Amino acid sequence: MWLPKLRELKEAVTAVFSPRFTTRFPAEPIEVPEKFRGKPEFDTDTCIGCGACVNTCPSSVCLQMEDDLDAEPPVRRITLNYYTCIFCGNCEQNCATADTGASIKLSKIWDLATLDRFSEVETHEFELQLCEKCGAVVGTKKHLLWLYEKLGPLAYTNPALLIAKGGELAAGREEIAQPAKTEAPAQTRDFMRILCPKCKCELNIKL
Repeated sequence: MWLPKLRELKEAVTAVFSPRFTTRFPAEPIEVPEKFRGKPEFDTDTCIGCGACVNTCPSSVCLQMEDDLDAEPPVRRITLNYYTCIFCGNCEQNCATADTGASIKLSKIWDLATLDRFSEVETHEFELQLCEKCGAVVGTKKHLLWLYEKLGPLAYTNPALLIAKGGELAAGREEIAQPAKTEAPAQTRDFMRILCPKCKCELNIKL
């Protein structure tokens, strides 16, 4: 009858003088493994607002993208909701700038507990470039400039990218939304405009 009690006492004494198996958090910080997938963070300096991370996110509410054409100037808003993130890493792996260092990365920050979930929401805005003929969204201005740098000398085959690099992107919504003069014949100067794929195709067919 006493044997089990003595065995339990031995285990208790051994546990008291043994090293701890648990951490001392929050008294001491915890060092996570090298490939730990924690809180996703945007690098606003290198992010081009292309939306690739939004398209590859398996969660329908973690990453959201909205184009506000009524704003002045028109902007694209990308919202990151940390409290719905499943930390899969798809956003980092499929980022358009991944070859030079992804603009969104999973950090080692793991302690995201909070009493206010809306404090875990982050929104970034990117100025949009609209088609100068029909007003459709072409992309963000940072995306066009990134394409210019990415293509190098090949960018000179695309007049729209040259205009973007020269800082001559159209900014006025009223100017962009002007109806096209379908009766007037197409001119060579019409190609020196930033057009959506549809309007660019129509222009080439017209000529």
